[in-house]
Formats: sequence, structure tokens, C-alpha cells
Amino acid sequence: MLTPFDKQRRLQTSKDFLELVGDNIDEICDLIVTVDETWVRQYDPESKQKSMQWTKKEERPPKKFKVQKSASKLMATIFWDSEGVLLIDYLPKGTTMNGQYYANLLAQAREAVVQKRRGKLSRGVLFLQDNASVHTARVSRQALKDTGFSEIDDPPYSPDLAPSDYSLFSNLKKELRGRRFVDDNQMKMAVESRFDCREKKYFLGGLKALYTRCEKCISLEGDYIQK
Repeated sequence: MLTPFDKQRRLQTSKDFLELVGDNIDEICDLIVTVDETWVRQYDPESKQKSMQWTKKEERPPKKFKVQKSASKLMATIFWDSEGVLLIDYLPKGTTMNGQYYANLLAQAREAVVQKRRGKLSRGVLFLQDNASVHTARVSRQALKDTGFSEIDDPPYSPDLAPSDYSLFSNLKKELRGRRFVDDNQMKMAVESRFDCREKKYFLGGLKALYTRCEKCISLEGDYIQK
């Protein structure tokens, strides 16, 4: 549950983003690079509602057995922008995600921007990440400074204001749910193919949605704080 301080921070962060954007939503979104981590499983069963089967009134529905999620999973760290995915890293099994590991990813992300988005670095990258401990570790903060990216403040405990959560990951998991992969390589190929088939407007739309979500946050949190 969000504390009054968290609500106040969400409100201020949303106001700051709207002020940053002004009347230049497309231009600002073109500068944004965002990142987050998510788990991807070799098998994630369909939701109960999605797996429901239509039957005639006199027919008994087929018996369904409870299916468990696969224990085999990978942590994917995905950097993306308004044009598509810049970098996907899969944390090797047995490896711990820590500040140093993430710092190395930041350096790789900068190189991906240089190689895949000509001129973007010189125009100025606005970097959006949450406040996970690996993102705020001292070594990570220094690595972010070394990239030359300018960070956009992101409030804690706010997946509704995180484009990766409300757009990229949400849709990816819906598309993969119910599919069974024989190994990690097949799972990685499925993840990457889902992104490769998306048009640029899909990624731009995910970032532009942050504007309306910030407007909604200001309306809701503002009313709460005034009370």
C-alpha cells in the first residue's frame, strides 16, 4: 500500500513529466530509453478464463487438470525506445543480478544506442528506470553517469507509470502464455520474434501512453492529497 509520501512523489513525478513533454510528446518520446527486468518461463499456463471451453447446455465440460508454471525461467533485462528493442540480456543461471552486472549492461546499452540509433546520443538520451536496488547501487549510478544519459525520475511502487510493465511485458506474457518451450534457446527465440514482428508505432505508443497515465495520476492523487 502506498504511503502518503509515495503518493506525493507519484504526483510530483507525473507533473514533472508533463512539464518536460509540454507540446512535444513525439520529440520527447524519441529521446527516451527505458529498461526493466522480467521473468520469462519455459511454460506459463493460460489463465482460467482464457482456457475456458464453450460447450452445449446438455454437455459436461471436459475435465481439466491443474497445470503448474514451469520451474525453468530466465530473467530478461530489456532496454527499448520508441523504435524498438535495443538490447536484451538473459541473466545466466547461477548468476546474481547485482550493481556490477547492471553497470556492465548500461555500458552495452549505450553501445547499442550508438550502433542502432544514429545521432540519438548527441541529441540527448532521457533514461527511464525504476528504483530497484541494482539500479541505485553506487556502481550503477556511476555507470549511468558514464553513459551520458539524463535520468527521468520514476516513482517507487508504480508499475502503472512504467512503460515496460504496462505495455511491453504485459503484452509479451499474454502472447507467450500457454506455449511450451523445449529449452531456453527456443524460449529466447520466441521472445525476440515477438518484438521483431512489432512495428515502430507499437513501441512509440507504449511510451506516449505514459503522458495520459501521468494525467490520470495527477487527477487521482491530487484529489487524495487535497482531502
